[in-house]
Amino acid sequence: MVRLAYVIPAMMVAFFLIFNTMTMATDPWNENDKEVPWFGEILPPEPFIGFYSKVVRCLWNVEPVCGLQIYRHLFDQSKKLDDNCCRNVVKVGVRCSRELGWALSLYQKFKPHKALIDKISIRTYQECVGRKL
Repeated sequence: MVRLAYVIPAMMVAFFLIFNTMTMATDPWNENDKEVPWFGEILPPEPFIGFYSKVVRCLWNVEPVCGLQIYRHLFDQSKKLDDNCCRNVVKVGVRCSRELGWALSLYQKFKPHKALIDKISIRTYQECVGRKL
């Protein structure tokens, strides 16, 4: 079974929360859930009906091991993405990357970083496209 909390590429918190039946962002399959940056955050309301479903569709192209790596890169560009995770970013595309960043920025603790999240998600996508993978 996929550990959903790690599926969420940095800019991609919403996927895990869609499948979570609790109001707090915890992963029922992972005892070490406190390691994820969005632990304990309350799921924000959808900006429009179907938004989280759209985000989930984007995330099906992301491998579980890449979620945390992409998140770390988002807030610390010195933490580079490996080729495999870069392929995942390219696979989801720039539109999904931006929507996933938007989903992350809906959380209160990430709201102040909304513009930065969007800028870095676009730049990360462009850098990954430019790599010879």
